[in-house]
Amino acid sequence: MSDKQQTLEPLLISPSEAAQLLGLSRSFFYENLSTGRIGIRPVSFGKKKLYSVAELRAYVLAGCPAMGADR
Repeated sequence: MSDKQQTLEPLLISPSEAAQLLGLSRSFFYENLSTGRIGIRPVSFGKKKLYSVAELRAYVLAGCPAMGADR
């Protein structure tokens, strides 16, 4: 595969994309973020909030611990 044909995987994704990656609806994702049930933190760029794909993967591999739970 040539360099021009390679597709880069994003490092940061939107909340909607993070919800989709986790297999959740956007509203369920936001609701569980606000209650601390989903224990991941966004990266802020001004007003924009993005989520790390690597952190999302680590979160799932750790068993989806709530915020403040030991990982």
